[in-house]
Amino acid sequence: MTLHTRIGLIYLPGALPCFEDFGNLPTDLVCADAKVDGKSASEVLDMLIIPGGSLVESQSVNPAVTREIIKMAESGKYVLGICSGFQVLAKETDVGRLSTIPVKREGLGLLDAEFKPLICTDRVTADIVDKSFLTREVGKQVTGFHCHTYGEIKLHGDSKPILITHAKHVNYFGKGKDLISGVANKSGNVVGIFIHGLLDNNPTITQSIMSSLDMNQTDLAAIKAANAKLLENIKGEVGISTGIRQQPPIKEKVPKLLLVTALGSGSGKTFVVTGIAGALKKRGYKVGVIKVGGDIRDAVPSLYLIKEPVKEYSSIAVGQSGWMPPEQAIKEASKDYNFLLVEGAMNAFTGLLNDKYKRPMSTVEVAATLGASTVLVVACDQEGLEGALLDTLSNIVVLQSLGVNTTGVILNKLHVSYLTKETVAMMQQAFAKVGVQLLGMVPRLNLEHRGMIPEIEIRYEDFCAQAIKAIEKSLNIDLITKVAAPPKPAKIDYDALTAKFKNLITHYSLNPSQGGNQEKC
Repeated sequence: MTLHTRIGLIYLPGALPCFEDFGNLPTDLVCADAKVDGKSASEVLDMLIIPGGSLVESQSVNPAVTREIIKMAESGKYVLGICSGFQVLAKETDVGRLSTIPVKREGLGLLDAEFKPLICTDRVTADIVDKSFLTREVGKQVTGFHCHTYGEIKLHGDSKPILITHAKHVNYFGKGKDLISGVANKSGNVVGIFIHGLLDNNPTITQSIMSSLDMNQTDLAAIKAANAKLLENIKGEVGISTGIRQQPPIKEKVPKLLLVTALGSGSGKTFVVTGIAGALKKRGYKVGVIKVGGDIRDAVPSLYLIKEPVKEYSSIAVGQSGWMPPEQAIKEASKDYNFLLVEGAMNAFTGLLNDKYKRPMSTVEVAATLGASTVLVVACDQEGLEGALLDTLSNIVVLQSLGVNTTGVILNKLHVSYLTKETVAMMQQAFAKVGVQLLGMVPRLNLEHRGMIPEIEIRYEDFCAQAIKAIEKSLNIDLITKVAAPPKPAKIDYDALTAKFKNLITHYSLNPSQGGNQEKC
C-alpha cells in the first residue's frame, strides 16, 4: 500500500515509545538526528507524537529535534505531546517534588502552560470541552489512564483546555477532583494531553485525527501496516539507543510467574524488578510487568526496557487502589506473556490489618491468592547484613505459615567487602533450611541522588542501565527462571488469613524469645 500520510514518533533516551499503542498510527521514528529517510522530519511528516517518559528530566530533546518540532508547529502541521511530551511542549515544569525549592525545567513554549507536582495514577474518564485536531466532538466522554507526577496545570491566555478528567484519587488520596488533562494552542494544531491510551480506546479521537489529516480507511490500513513493521523493529531493542537486541524468543507452554515483595519500602523492589525484566527480555522471554496497587509508576522503568504497554491488568487492585482483581489480572496477562513479574506494594504485610476496605488489602493476600512463587528483596543498608538476615528468616516463616510460596531471597544494598565464602555458604544453608534459595546479592550502589530515585526526577535511561547491569552481575538469572512457576490460583479466606496473622503477633508478643532462658527480675 502507498503511504500518503506519515506520523512520526520521538525515539530518544527517556522516551516511552511502547507505553501505549498510540492508536497504531506512528509510521516513522524521529531519533537524535531529527531526520526521516535522510530528510528533515518536518519535511516528511504530517504529524508528530512526543510520548511520555522522562524527556524533561533527561533533557534528551536536543536542538536538532527541537527545531523540527517547532517547524512543524509553526507550519500548521500537527504535534501531539503526551504526559512528559506535553511538558516538552509547555513553558516550564517544576520537577522539584520533595524539594524545598522549585526545580524548574524549561519547555519549548508552544503551549502556554506551566506544571507543578500533582500525582494521579487512575484509570479515568474525561470530557471533551473544546475543539482541536485531536478533539472535534465536544461533549463526548473519553477514557484512558493517568500516570504522572507533575499534573497541576496553570494555563495562560494563548492556550485552551480541551479535556477535563474526573479523577478519583489525587496525591494518593481517595478524594475526587476534576483536572485539566488536555490543552491546545489557539489554532488547535499543537496539543498536549495527560491521558495515556486516549488514541487506543476512543474511536472519536481516531476519527478526529483522520479528519484533520484528510485520511480515508485505505490510508489508515497503510498506516497500520507500516506501524506493525515499526513495532517489530523497536521492540527488538532492550531500552533505547542501547544497541542491545533481544535474543531469539523463548517459548513457554505455560507462563511463569514471579512475585517480588520486600520487608519494607525503600528496599529496592523497583530497581530489582527493572533489572530482572531487562535481563529476561534480553534472553528472549516475552515479559509482562504488573504492579500490586494503583501506583503504576513503579512499573514504568521495567516497561522502558521491555517495550511493553500498560494494560488494564497492569495494576492489581488492593482495597480502593488498583485496577483489576488479582486472578483476573494474571489470567488476562497470561494471554500476552510467558513470564510475568509482579511487584508488590510497600511491605509484604502492609494493609493486612486494615478492615475498612474490600479484600485483598496486602501483597501477602495477593501472593496467597495467586499461589505465586514469591521472592523477598531485603535491604541490608540500615541494620547491616546480620540484622537483615534475622529479619528475613523470621519473615519467611510467617509468610509460609500464611500460605505464601516463598521461594527466594535477594539481598540488596549490601556491603560486600567483608563477605567470605564461609559466610555466603552459611547464609545459603540457613535459607535452604526454610526451603528458600539465595538468588544473589546486590552491592550497595550510589543511587540516592535525584534522577536515580523513582518518582523524583527519574531519568529512565540512567536508572534502567544501572539496574540491568547490577542485576546481571549480581543475580543468578538462570536460577530465577527456575524458581519462577506457573500461578496456582486458590480461593483464600481473607478473614481466616488475617486472624492467623493476628494470632502470630499475639503469640510472638507473649513469647518474645522462644527457646531461650528468660531471667525474671
